[in-house]
Amino acid sequence: MRHAYVDQNICDRSPFCPASRSCKFGAFKLERKGMFQVEISIDKDKCTGCGVCTRYCPHGAIKFNNSTKDVS
Repeated sequence: MRHAYVDQNICDRSPFCPASRSCKFGAFKLERKGMFQVEISIDKDKCTGCGVCTRYCPHGAIKFNNSTKDVS
């Protein structure tokens, strides 16, 4: 099943991530690492693979995985 994941090498880790706000399924997890730094990940069990978040990510850090393997 297709699901999204965040490429940590591209993501700017902003607490104001517009892609995380675009997900109506609540698949994004934001874990605070500092005042203006968060670790952003996507719960593959909640992600439907709709692709809306990719249109809102200003850095193109959200990618898709078509397998059932966990990509972190």
